[in-house]
Amino acid sequence: MKNIIALVISILSGMFVFNACSDPYPETIELEQFMYISLSGAADNPIVKTVDLDKSSTFPLTISYGGTTNYDQGEITAEITADNALVAAYNTENNTTYLPLPVEAYSFDKSSVTIVDGSRVSDQIKVTINPGMANFAHDYLLPVTIKSATEGKIPIKEEFKTVFFIIKGNVKTLPAEEKWTQLDASSVWQPGFPVESTWDGDRNSYWHTALDGMPQWYAVNMNEYKLIEGFTWLNRQDGAAAVPKHVRFETSMNGTDWTEVLDVPELPSSNTLQILDLPEKVVALYFKVTILSNWADAPYTYVAEVSTWAGERPTPDYNWEKNTWEVIAFRSEWNADWGVHKIFDGDKNTTWHSDPSNGEINGMPQWFVVDMKKMRPAIKGFLIWQRQDDHGMEPKHVVFSVSEDNETWTQVLEVLEMSNDHTVELDYKTTNPTPGRYLKVEVKAIWGGNPWTYFGEITPY
Repeated sequence: MKNIIALVISILSGMFVFNACSDPYPETIELEQFMYISLSGAADNPIVKTVDLDKSSTFPLTISYGGTTNYDQGEITAEITADNALVAAYNTENNTTYLPLPVEAYSFDKSSVTIVDGSRVSDQIKVTINPGMANFAHDYLLPVTIKSATEGKIPIKEEFKTVFFIIKGNVKTLPAEEKWTQLDASSVWQPGFPVESTWDGDRNSYWHTALDGMPQWYAVNMNEYKLIEGFTWLNRQDGAAAVPKHVRFETSMNGTDWTEVLDVPELPSSNTLQILDLPEKVVALYFKVTILSNWADAPYTYVAEVSTWAGERPTPDYNWEKNTWEVIAFRSEWNADWGVHKIFDGDKNTTWHSDPSNGEINGMPQWFVVDMKKMRPAIKGFLIWQRQDDHGMEPKHVVFSVSEDNETWTQVLEVLEMSNDHTVELDYKTTNPTPGRYLKVEVKAIWGGNPWTYFGEITPY
């Protein structure tokens, strides 16, 4: 049976080939089911257009048809228009939240295009986007459609009559502080405390204003358009009192006209990283920080670090609750007034001092273990103050470790030559961030030759 079926198929195929070879090719091909007018780009919906914010952007559109090799179909004229009424339906169907592009933000150089007789593609219609008439903190949708075409000619294909343009501004989300420059400032106290300190990435440097009263302010040129959803803020780190209290943030597109985007009547005096959210996200080329008052009612103030953020919200500094910690083990401390707990009391002027005289427990290494009372997230780094009132025996080779159970320890940082500079807060990033409940610090060597050492303050972050 299979052989009979195969024979029949072979005979039919031969007849088809014979007939196909004997008939001449037609001069024209007419596939009416494929003859329709379409708008260029509609088959690729949606199309993303990213526009520069400081100049207009223009792109062309045409209509065309196919399904035939005979383009002598007569002249075909089509009216092209934008239809913002389609935006809501598009968002519903695609689970998006695009805004309609404001009518003043786009224009057409003409209202219609024409396919001349003998051609299959029309002349161009140009769409121009004027970015100054839209807020590109948002993404927009611009539906462009064929409103009508010459009747009695070729029909419009419904699914290819509209092209959806997603219009985005060419804005950045990452701060890129290395590109920032100072636009202006109310004052600077001394050359060592410039405005640039507020974006140098060093939490121990800071801008210090002149001593001539409040308010004080500075303005930054970010040198590229930024999407801003909020600011990050870090106060001066050494416990100084006149940190900012009432702070106002403004943004600008030209460095002259300013818009207030956030007002904080009472910014916490904390020395941890603070995350500030804007009520509405904005795009800007410049921002200004104005400090109207400070927590000490002093005629001056200071700021360590300020930056912008957009996209993923930054994580604020974790509250390590050092005041709840308990020292549970140590090799030595001189006496209670020089106890290990002084390292974690929040005061750089108090000191842990190892025992200087007991030969069984003095000398190196010195170590201590702290119970942080609950599991803590991975430590990113340590801020350290060396002893403030005496010098020479500062720790040099120091190892930091954490543990979940006070038995199995993981080294998170080893500093072979810790700075002995007591005038600045030292900042050491961990090389193996690991969560844990217990913290161990081991001083393996010191800068001096005596059998004791000391610390002023240690703060994890």
